[in-house]
Parts: sequence; structure tokens; C-alpha cells
Amino acid sequence: MNLKHAAFSVFSRLNGAFGAGTRGLRVLMYHSVGGTLSEDPYGTSISKARFKDHLARYDALRGEFPAAAFGVPKTTEPAVHFCFDDGYRDTLTAAAPLLAARSIPFTVFVAAEHVDKPGGLYLDRKELKELASVPGARIGAHGNRHVPLTGLSDEALAEDLAASRSRLEDWLEEPVRAMSYPHGAVDRRVRDAAEKAGFSLAGCSLYGANLPGRDPLLLKRTEIVAYDDADDFELKLRGHWDWFALRQGDPAA
Repeated sequence: MNLKHAAFSVFSRLNGAFGAGTRGLRVLMYHSVGGTLSEDPYGTSISKARFKDHLARYDALRGEFPAAAFGVPKTTEPAVHFCFDDGYRDTLTAAAPLLAARSIPFTVFVAAEHVDKPGGLYLDRKELKELASVPGARIGAHGNRHVPLTGLSDEALAEDLAASRSRLEDWLEEPVRAMSYPHGAVDRRVRDAAEKAGFSLAGCSLYGANLPGRDPLLLKRTEIVAYDDADDFELKLRGHWDWFALRQGDPAA
């Protein structure tokens, strides 16, 4: 257990007593499921057993929080979407079968230069196409080189965004119009560049749920980490961790 996470969790459980709740679309952001990362101080990789615990809790709550597509919701009714960043191989082998068995739609945001990377941690091109064919799966971009886009010059930014789309489209032979910002690094310049590069939807790393009228290129996503047990999962789903957004700042503001 991470001590900082434990303190945040206690605060969020207390916050739950005051009736915070989700309205609109809650996007839950995962990374690796069951993977072994050489360095993982933030709890990027959760165990498969814990992911199953999350899905078991979601099974009990699905009537209250139906699964929905990634995008700007049309109503304020609670809904949820699962997504995965980076393009880990275990998204295909561990997460996708469990989600498909429940008919839960999900989006996988893939960094193009991770594809075919030696070591077996990330998807190769064959596995990427296999993942794209899983019922309910959608592939989005996650930058070309997986670098913070806010640190790039205008020219390098445009090149990275264009390559992140074109490479995936070449491999998948289908349009890619959704993305998430690597490392959560986005500002108005990056957002506008993403739109110019042809993306119509994009996720940032800001905690909270999305209401009608939210900028489609700055969709909020609530991160799920290895330290989140089933109770934390439910608290995040219900919005009791949304206070964390006060630490982040909204790029849409």
C-alpha cells in the first residue's frame, strides 16, 4: 500500500459521506493489467486479480452506471467507459477477454513507437490488429514517441500527432480519430494541434466526469492504479475522488 494513496483514500471515503456523485460520462483510465514493469512507482500496472475485483464490483453497479462509448455524452445520466493507455500486450491477453465477455466497450490508446518494441511488453502489429477485432474494442492514438507534447515545438508537435495517426491507420487499415495525451501533458496549443491533425476526440488526465458540452478534445479521465481496491474503484466511479482535480488544473479553463 502506498502511504500517499492510503491518505487520499481515507479522505475520499470521508468525502463519500457527504453525497458526492457522478453525473455524465465517467472515463476510467487503466494502463497495464498483470504486467511486470521494471519501474512502477505510480502503480501503473495492476494485478489481473485486482482488475477482476474491479469488474466484479462493476457487475454489481452496472445498472446504475451503464457502459457507454468514449465521447461527449448527450445527457447527464451516469455512464462509464473503460480505457487503457500505452498499448501494453496484456491489454489484449488479460483485460480484453474479461471486458468482451461482459460486452463492455473499451478504448485502447496506443503509442505508435511502442508497437513492435522488443521485449514483449507492448503489442506487435499482429496483436494490435487482433485487439482491434475484439468486440467492443476501439483503437486510439497516444502520441507517436510517447513524449509530453507540451514540450515540443510547433513543428515537432504537428509531426508527432500526424505520425501517431497515420502509422496506426496504416497498420489497422481504418480511420483513427481518437487519442489521449501522453503523460497527461496538454494545453490549449496542444489541444488545437490535435484538432488540426484530424482528431475529433481526445482524453486528458483530469479527474472528473464529462457533461454535455464538454470539449471533445479535452475529455476528463479518472485514473485507476494498482493501489485501488474494489472499494476505491467504486469511490472513483461515484466521484468521491474528484477533489483530486483541484490539484491538477483544467486545461479547458
